[in-house]
Amino acid sequence: MNRLHKSIQEIQNGESLRIMVISAFAIFALFVTLFTVMFRNQALYSQLYTLLPHLYIIPVILVALWYPKRGLKITVLMIVAIIILTTIVYFMGIIIDPVLSLFNAGLDIMIFVAVALYAKDRDMVDSALRDFFERSGMMGNENRSVNEATGKERIKLTGDFEEVIQALQGPDDDTREEAARVLGELKDMRAVTPLLSALEDPNHYVRREAAKSLGRLGDERAIPALINALKDNDRSGREGAAEGLADMKEKASGPLILALKDPDWHVRMGVLISMRIIGDKKTIPDIIGVITDENRFVRREAVKSLGRIGDKRIVGPLTDALKDEDRSVRMRAVGALVKCCGDAAVEPLIGALHDSDSGVRLRVVQALEEIRDPRGIKAIHDSLNPENT
Repeated sequence: MNRLHKSIQEIQNGESLRIMVISAFAIFALFVTLFTVMFRNQALYSQLYTLLPHLYIIPVILVALWYPKRGLKITVLMIVAIIILTTIVYFMGIIIDPVLSLFNAGLDIMIFVAVALYAKDRDMVDSALRDFFERSGMMGNENRSVNEATGKERIKLTGDFEEVIQALQGPDDDTREEAARVLGELKDMRAVTPLLSALEDPNHYVRREAAKSLGRLGDERAIPALINALKDNDRSGREGAAEGLADMKEKASGPLILALKDPDWHVRMGVLISMRIIGDKKTIPDIIGVITDENRFVRREAVKSLGRIGDKRIVGPLTDALKDEDRSVRMRAVGALVKCCGDAAVEPLIGALHDSDSGVRLRVVQALEEIRDPRGIKAIHDSLNPENT
């Protein structure tokens, strides 16, 4: 048996074991629940009520972590099951404290949803947490990765080209995802056509890996399709397309600049991400041109991109961005200024000390402290002690 078939067999064996473990925990939780309900003892149920919903947390967490693409759907089903169970015991005459019931149900639902969402899309949760810390002023300007390892066991396709192509067309989502990734590593240009087809795969993880592999192959025929893939309805698919275009480097520069005028804001935003990864200073004027884009998400990416690849030429545009109506654009403008503009950022930042948003003001103070220019330190002191001015 070749190594491809062995890999698939290993997946099937692991799948069976996971299902057995999840089933064991779920059956135990169901058994305890049925025993408690059928016993019809008010005192017993009142004591165990707070425990019963928590028994389902273990199988839910396992489902969410082991099946991240299905975890949210299964979580919703389990929440519905708990609501039905609570309704049944109520009509059976078992009276429970409504306040305690609402508290426990809310707690469990929050845990279920949080785990499922994190397993389904870690990037989304990371982004939400990052925005929270930015609002609170607790996050500095250091770059944080949004592409953490998923922890998912990857299958290894080590067969020849035809075997990998066959796997790309198979029914299993994980196998197709891995096949799309491997095709980028094989560096076989025959993979371009099947990978272009994989950009239409129903699974967004497969689309992401196909886009990234097309970027590794570097065939210019893929550029229009990758730009179009920036419209993907899933975030990971869009990010994969942006990474794929970035891997094309100078080959994609011309089409990327043209795509900055695309009517779809997802495309404009993805183009800016690609430009930021490429880091070509020649694109700075083009990025400055969209810093006043009508869409706030595009403006955010434009500011971030200028901060990553810019120089002192961008002080003016970033100073204007400090007056943007969107607080997160202003927050990113502060970070971009302190990162790449040095002493030239001091005066614009001093002007932002009176921003209407407390989170932005706190970030400005942190930025001025990082620069350690006497003008900035004095301005901070004056803003904290207005009676001395």
